[in-house]
Amino acid sequence: MGVSVLYSAIPPGSTLYARLQREKALSTLVVSLFPYGCGIFRFFEIDPEEINEILEDVIETHQETFGSELEADRVIAQLRSELRLTRQAYPGIEDRTASLEKTSVEIEKRLLQELSRRKFANADEIVEKLMFGDQTLAPTLLSTEESLGLISLGLVSEGASIFRQIDPETLFARNEWCFEDFERWRNLYLSAAEKNEEILVAVA
Repeated sequence: MGVSVLYSAIPPGSTLYARLQREKALSTLVVSLFPYGCGIFRFFEIDPEEINEILEDVIETHQETFGSELEADRVIAQLRSELRLTRQAYPGIEDRTASLEKTSVEIEKRLLQELSRRKFANADEIVEKLMFGDQTLAPTLLSTEESLGLISLGLVSEGASIFRQIDPETLFARNEWCFEDFERWRNLYLSAAEKNEEILVAVA
């Protein structure tokens, strides 16, 4: 049925975004925590014991990046602060998320069929980028393999334009599971485009 693909909007004008591009420890932490909870902006809302277990594992896995335990604690505290400040400055950012839970292969196939039917040039390339991004987070700090995918402002806008032309109910008639995932994903593109936000992507 395919992998799970996770999406979360991120404001490119935020301090968090700027710091992720230049601070390896912070960007490594965000990449590591991204698959947990209900999106990175809600990570610290999950069970405290689970938070501690996840953080301990992340710190142990990336000892070279974090250095001392004290430094790791400092980076975690800074992330907490940046997430809180971003949520204050960009209301609702924590809810601009979507996930394709084992539906990505079917959604990719049907979207490609629809764009091909509409005679979109390079439909396969467009769909691939809409699914997994056209850039990566912090490319000067992290390799492609250890980073997150990033859907740029231009691609968010292009994706929203495409999705406005597509009726989810028609595309996924008699497939409620895919329909619900696709609709949430489509709505994320529309809301992110409206607010000039980019979208982070992870394959889990």
